[in-house]
Amino acid sequence: MGIVKKGDKEADKQAEAFEDPPMVKQLKELDDKYLDIEKEYQREVQKLAVKYTELQQPLLEERKKILLTSEEDGPKTGTPALSSFWLQAMQNHPAFEDIIQEWDEPVLEYLQDIEKSYVDDTDGDAGFKLVFRFAANPYFTNTELKKEYKTEMSNPYCGDIEVKEIKCDTIEWQTGKDVTVEKVAKKVKGGGAKKNKQ
Repeated sequence: MGIVKKGDKEADKQAEAFEDPPMVKQLKELDDKYLDIEKEYQREVQKLAVKYTELQQPLLEERKKILLTSEEDGPKTGTPALSSFWLQAMQNHPAFEDIIQEWDEPVLEYLQDIEKSYVDDTDGDAGFKLVFRFAANPYFTNTELKKEYKTEMSNPYCGDIEVKEIKCDTIEWQTGKDVTVEKVAKKVKGGGAKKNKQ
C-alpha cells in the first residue's frame, strides 16, 4: 500500500470501503451474542452477591459488637476486645500488606470497623464504597472516612476493570498529628564558636 499521507482522500475512501470478510463478520456476531450472555450472567452473579451480602450482614454486626466490647482495664483502641484487630487483618490481606506503612499503624489501632457496599447494587462493575469507622483518637477528628471507587469494564473480552474516579473524605488532622507529614528539625546556620568568643 505504501505511505499514506494525512488528508489523502483516495486512501480515506479505500479505508472506508474496506469490509471484513464474511467469516470475520460471522465471528464478530458470535462474539456479540457471547458477550450478551456474559453480561446477563454478570447481572445474575451481582444479584447473588447482593443477596448473600445481606445474609452476612447480621454476622458482621455481631463481630463488630464483640470487638467493641470494652473491659474496664482493657486497651483504649478501636477494638478493645481484641487490640489491633483491623490493623492485623489489613496487614495479613494480600491487597494491603505492602501498602500499610509503619507510621500508619498507630492510627489504624483506632479503627473500629470497615464496611463495603456497591456503588450500584445492579452493576458490580460500577464500583464500590468503603467506610472506615474510627474511635475517638489523638490523630484526627473524623469518626468516619469514606472512599468511593467508580469503575468501568475496559475490555469485556477479558474482564478488565478500570478505575475511572476515586473520591475520598478529607482527613481533619489534629494539630501536629498528621502522620503523612515528616517533621524535620531545622539546623541553625552560622554562629557557633565564633559568636561565643565575642
